[in-house]
Amino acid sequence: MSIRHFVTADNVDDAGNIVDASKACHGSIRAGLVEDVGGLIDPLTHLNLDFPDHRLAECVVVESFEPGSAVLRNNVGLFEMAWPQREAFARLGRVDVDARRIEWLAIMRERREEREVKS
Repeated sequence: MSIRHFVTADNVDDAGNIVDASKACHGSIRAGLVEDVGGLIDPLTHLNLDFPDHRLAECVVVESFEPGSAVLRNNVGLFEMAWPQREAFARLGRVDVDARRIEWLAIMRERREEREVKS
């Protein structure tokens, strides 16, 4: 499975620029449809000129952030793509990746525990 950055068609201008880059998300595609959708990107990592490790670049254009939604295609049948504008990026400072990972793991543990209690 390949994880990609998605953006919805209503967030893309006629020139193929993303209007609001903070409204891009992660997701996967299967058979030309959105298979799964993650959360919105984190601007601190994706739109931060001080953190080059995972910068937002091209995004696949989709109808909506819902599983089963169509992935749009251009006139030659390839996925329609959109790009963030330079103004979407800023210097947001250093990112403490280790602290963020610890925080993420704690959140995932809480969610797993909540699911176990419900079942």
